[in-house]
Amino acid sequence: MELWERWIPIKGLTSRLYNDSFIDNKEGIILEFSDEEDKKKIVFTFEEGVLSYRNTDEGSLLKKLNELEQQYDTEFYSEWTLFKIKNSEYLKWFLEESSGIYEPDQIEHYVFLTPNDVIEILATCTPGIVER
Repeated sequence: MELWERWIPIKGLTSRLYNDSFIDNKEGIILEFSDEEDKKKIVFTFEEGVLSYRNTDEGSLLKKLNELEQQYDTEFYSEWTLFKIKNSEYLKWFLEESSGIYEPDQIEHYVFLTPNDVIEILATCTPGIVER
């Protein structure tokens, strides 16, 4: 069973964030988020170490949201944006596909759960974070 943990990389972080941009270019993966009032911006930069990612419309993950509600409660996931996943199904799939070239403890599964998107990133490095 997957274990979802709220990820709090910096103190005072707004609990609900909205994705403004998702960029994948030669500089890495850059995710920019804003708060509900669009007053505060938070940028996550994975300059290296991203092995896989996926972005799914939040409304299409009904099974996953139902599982989260049963395992935790609605407030656990609906009132927070940043998570790390242990015993991840996505990571298990990736490790199988990569035929053992990575160890499970080398990779972190990050989830950015917004009101519109669920962005998942498997990475070997922690992202840089900047508040604006």
